[in-house]
Amino acid sequence: MNRWRYHAENLYWSTTWKFKRFRTVEDLVEEHFNRWSESDHQNRKGLFLALSSLSRKPAVIVETGTSAYGTDSSRLFDAYVRSFGGSFYSVDINSYPSKRLKFAKSKRTHFYIMDSVQFLLNFTDITSSTSADLIYLDSLDVDWGNSIESAEHGEKELLAIRQLLRSGTILVIDDTPADMKWIPVSDHSAATNFKNEFGVLPGKGAFHNRALDGIDFKIIHHDYNLVIRVE
Repeated sequence: MNRWRYHAENLYWSTTWKFKRFRTVEDLVEEHFNRWSESDHQNRKGLFLALSSLSRKPAVIVETGTSAYGTDSSRLFDAYVRSFGGSFYSVDINSYPSKRLKFAKSKRTHFYIMDSVQFLLNFTDITSSTSADLIYLDSLDVDWGNSIESAEHGEKELLAIRQLLRSGTILVIDDTPADMKWIPVSDHSAATNFKNEFGVLPGKGAFHNRALDGIDFKIIHHDYNLVIRVE
């Protein structure tokens, strides 16, 4: 396929998706992963459980790491607020993902280009929202051979969102494996060293327990992503 045809088809499906509304979360997730991601993607179950927990009610959804590929989560969250109401806020230090999605998003979606921790710390001033119903943390890719930077960045984000948490808030942290099977074999030694030092496998949410100390929460799913509900 030549590049002009590719861009034309991508624009067609983006604008078609932009105006589509779903009646159920099941249909939304099914079509999203079949069309924009992979039907058996490792994040599918966790995101389905997270969105289902919103009970098709209007929601404030917050994302760090605007995504226009892979899970394509930004498109997924936009489809939720477009179908059931609410607002979706996504931040990334790189402008590329939001530019790629500018024709696909609805008016309920708002993209920001800035440091994710600063965005979260100033979230209420920036958006006028004082809490969030679903928060998805997926910024700063993990280098499995040297994962401390991503884990520490994830901890900073977790500390920054404490002010937005309330009973019922759903928190999803990507790239937080529950099993060594999700980590490249070539990085198993580094992952083992990380676990020996910190007591957990590496990942963006490796330090979630200490960042959320004092907050009552329940883990509702943990495989490749980690899904938490604040009690």
